[in-house]
Amino acid sequence: MAIGKAVSEFSMKSTSVTVTALEDGGGANHVNLEGTATGYGTVIGTLTFVADAPGVKSGTTSWLGAGYLDDGEIRQGSGEGVYEESGKHKWRVRSIVRIDDGSILLSDGKLSLDGRSYKGKLYEWK
Repeated sequence: MAIGKAVSEFSMKSTSVTVTALEDGGGANHVNLEGTATGYGTVIGTLTFVADAPGVKSGTTSWLGAGYLDDGEIRQGSGEGVYEESGKHKWRVRSIVRIDDGSILLSDGKLSLDGRSYKGKLYEWK
């Protein structure tokens, strides 16, 4: 499989965060996001960051959300990926996202504590 051209840009803000403990000593941050994505309208979803232990600089992510298109349609998407620290209170997030219309996309974005923002691009996955 190859990465294709950028098909969308997204810009979201965190509306809330829920932190949960995991049995193995790690934790999960469930970041609720809303914003827009080119071609997907208003997007609402939750991006979950899982850390195996306190203080780790990288880990896994999952996404579950929906885009509310201008024509009234709704596109649901889910995905899994990885994150890594990319600066002071900033993380790069890369994920494979499956859309309910059969599309598979690569998401590449940055989450920043400053401004509670998550911005990036979606690419074709061929």
